[in-house]
Amino acid sequence: MFSWGENCQQGFRLKDGSNISAGDGVHLLNLGFDITDLSAGHSVLAFIKNNADAAIICTKESKDGGRVRGKQKFVTCKEKIQAVVCSDDDVVTLLSKEGKVLCVDTTTTRTYIPKPLEALCNILVSQVACGSQHSVALTKGGQVYTWGRDSRGQLGLGRSEPGADSPQHIGSLSALPLVQVAAGGEQSFALSVSGAVFGWGGNDCGQLGLGDTTDRPTPTPVHYLNTKKTIYISCGKDHTATLTKNGAVFTFGSGQYGQLGHNSFGDELRPRLVAELWGAKVTKIACGRHHTLVLTDSKRVYSFGCGAQGQLGHGEESHPSVPLPVQLTQDTTNGPKIGNIYAGGNCSFATSTSVKEAHEVLSTAIASNVTHDVIDKWVTVCNSKSWKKIKREIRRTFSSASCMNQIFLDQSKDKHFQTSSKYSGLNLSLARHAFKKLAKKDHVMAEVEAAVLLLLPSLDEMPVGVEGLRIHLLLNELLHVIQRHDLRRTSTTLAEAVAAAVQRLCAGSLRVLGDWWSSLKPSTKVQHVKVWKQALSVILSSEPVHRDSRLENILLVFQYMYNANDRIAGRQRIPEQTFCLEISQTFLQEDLQIWRSNIEDMDNQQLVLCNFPFVMDLKSKKMAFDIHAKCSQREHQEMVGWPFQVRLESDLFFGLKLKRASLLEGTFKQLAAAHPSDFKKPLMVYFDEDPKVTDVYKRDLFHHLFREMVSTGSRMFMFNDSETLAWFPSTTTEEDKTNVFLFGVLCGLALYNNSIIHLPFPLALFKKLLGVEPTLQDLMEFSPAVGKSLQCVLDYEEDDLEDLDWCFLINWDGAEVDLDPQNPGKPLTVLNKKEFVDAYVSHAFSASVEGVFEEFKRGFFQVCDRGLVTLFRPEELQGVLVGQDVYDWAKLKKNTVWELHFSDHTRQMFWEVFDELTEDQRKDFLWFLTGYRRVPILGMDQVQMKVQVTQVQSGQRYDQHFPGSLTCHSILYLPLYSSKEIMRDRLTVALIAERGFSM
Repeated sequence: MFSWGENCQQGFRLKDGSNISAGDGVHLLNLGFDITDLSAGHSVLAFIKNNADAAIICTKESKDGGRVRGKQKFVTCKEKIQAVVCSDDDVVTLLSKEGKVLCVDTTTTRTYIPKPLEALCNILVSQVACGSQHSVALTKGGQVYTWGRDSRGQLGLGRSEPGADSPQHIGSLSALPLVQVAAGGEQSFALSVSGAVFGWGGNDCGQLGLGDTTDRPTPTPVHYLNTKKTIYISCGKDHTATLTKNGAVFTFGSGQYGQLGHNSFGDELRPRLVAELWGAKVTKIACGRHHTLVLTDSKRVYSFGCGAQGQLGHGEESHPSVPLPVQLTQDTTNGPKIGNIYAGGNCSFATSTSVKEAHEVLSTAIASNVTHDVIDKWVTVCNSKSWKKIKREIRRTFSSASCMNQIFLDQSKDKHFQTSSKYSGLNLSLARHAFKKLAKKDHVMAEVEAAVLLLLPSLDEMPVGVEGLRIHLLLNELLHVIQRHDLRRTSTTLAEAVAAAVQRLCAGSLRVLGDWWSSLKPSTKVQHVKVWKQALSVILSSEPVHRDSRLENILLVFQYMYNANDRIAGRQRIPEQTFCLEISQTFLQEDLQIWRSNIEDMDNQQLVLCNFPFVMDLKSKKMAFDIHAKCSQREHQEMVGWPFQVRLESDLFFGLKLKRASLLEGTFKQLAAAHPSDFKKPLMVYFDEDPKVTDVYKRDLFHHLFREMVSTGSRMFMFNDSETLAWFPSTTTEEDKTNVFLFGVLCGLALYNNSIIHLPFPLALFKKLLGVEPTLQDLMEFSPAVGKSLQCVLDYEEDDLEDLDWCFLINWDGAEVDLDPQNPGKPLTVLNKKEFVDAYVSHAFSASVEGVFEEFKRGFFQVCDRGLVTLFRPEELQGVLVGQDVYDWAKLKKNTVWELHFSDHTRQMFWEVFDELTEDQRKDFLWFLTGYRRVPILGMDQVQMKVQVTQVQSGQRYDQHFPGSLTCHSILYLPLYSSKEIMRDRLTVALIAERGFSM
């Protein structure tokens, strides 16, 4: 062993003539045995022999004021020791190979008999580190315990207490997959399997690497070291060094003695690469009190920092702030090589190993994992004795967040070292494969589930760092595999527990989980969504449905996923329909009843599904809206004449008595005169003093009225260049605003009364009704030319944009508009191009129509309940109001019900005639049958044509009659024609006649 620094050759029992000076104060000591670990504090040095015995050497003050080492004494201990650490308070801490922590107080007795640390007697420990007067232990289960003095927060407990005599658990680190702990003067560190570094305690010189000099009483992520692939940390009194997997060294903290190696004596508040070591791959680092050692892969040792006691091994050289080699005599061919370095106090050491041993030392830093072999053993072993051991292994693995968060890492090309708030570092396909194996044995999976259920309540709501969140992605995979394995599974216990754990997470952690989940493959996201759909479906199908926190938590997890997906653009986004369930009518009726009572009693709110509309498919939303509309209509009918007035039948409806010749004028006049509460009654339309009550007139009204209003001739709206889409004008009078208000009322009445209307407006209209801001895509829909030119502006490079010589002045609706009136003539540049495009879109859909659109919205929501309208997404609301132009004629044929009087020949003849119609004629037929020229948003399944024989008077022939219809029931009255030609002629004439509604 090489030794240099304070009392470098004293205290060790050496063979005669074995203390050889190697120059520059370095001594080669022949101990007669190998050392496997060594630690030095201010007043004590301890080491472990290769036979696992431990020895201690104390340093005392001499009469002349100097410091002198005593003789080495071996520790009296039956345990085999694997590690040793020394603090500055004369206490030596030993770690046995079995994981027991033993302490030796060198000031109390002459014989060194270690005492076990009682608080950790039943906990297996893998590492111990000591600062000046505090200690840190890492258990084999990945948990961190601290004890000792806590003057600067070095125990990480967040308390304002002087210290702790017994080990205290740091709960905030419990979910992290930790592989190392380190301690210095008054600072402490923990290192995760993916290279995340967490520091706490004293920070007066920046030794925590956080960019400031503020102490931290709890573990804090050192973000400057993220993704640097840190694999080891070493601490001095007030400086810190870290080593990366690529062999780079970062240092920070006090640079008073040059111990940071940056060719300066200044402090570094953030980790800084030791550039002077560039080109050398470092394999080991060690920090003394005020100096630092590094060992390279070429087995050269470099040192920097304080050299007052010769601890640098540089002799008289005077560049302590620059890494310089320590001259150690080594046989470069077959002799022993430097295998390890140690620094403590003012001492430095380097131990030798054979070439073979050195190779083994370098290859041991491999992350432990639950391997395929281990899982194979779990699912194949059958005897009861082995099963008991396996049960303990399963329980230990899956009841520990720390353990679960370090298995199934993506170790290809060290990807897991890139773990961040955007990347989990997991290999989910590996996890899925492992869970599938476990699911093959029900008793094994039962143990896994039981272990996870034990773990979930203990998960921290604010985990330090992001690696503690991996478990939540893994549990989605576990739930998916369990559901796939047992398709008839009705238990939602595990899903409920997982949802409760997610719901406890803070907002920041939820954002990280959302970003991780968003980055998964679409197929994986779909699988995860199905997990929660299945759990939700089971709960909603139970009798009765318990509207408690379990249901709410699952809905909230589902909502987090929906919101995360909503932020994704392009092909990575999964269809919104993936989240939808069909909800039963019975449940919706109950849900709406509770929803209405919640409005009346704000202090006693119950959970309602209507607050989570993304869960409901369009059919369920439409059903909920219609149920609510019917209830509202019934309530307003019941209010008529209450409590003492006579109730007239005509008062039960909102009646419009109109003349076909003045349809628009009459409608607006009667709407303006009506009380808003009348809009809530069922709508009834009468034409030309015809007292007949029929739904046909209502459909006729909406069909013809909207075609008149939303036409270029009405001059109520502006149109795009192709005159296919309308929008609100930017210049309006008070009369115009009143008409637009009434137009809004009519749109609301159509939706409220379950009618499809001609409303050729862009999607922006429905977005604005629902509080969603229109985008450039909406402007492209309304005006493709303008939209494309704006997209080109966004795509232009700087030179191309300058050539356009544009400014913030535009022409909209026939008027010039300055988009930035505070800066007239503001030029368009590459820096403000997005501002320009956003301002253009905002002016077109918002600023220019603000007043008139508010009138439209006011009219619309005087009829429809805003809370129920917001169930729909913009495209769904548009579809419900205007229908769709997807005509599945084959489905119409399939769903048609024929009266028994029709022969097969007549049926065949009718469909042959129908097939020979043009597409426009078929649409006319749909209007003839239903009153609508477009298909309901839920598809042709909603149209069930019923064909009945036309009733003719005695003596009349069927061939003399035209087909008729009852649109409110989709009934077609069809005469029994004698030939196909006559049927074709009569049907086509009937369709033409239907267009002839006189205005």
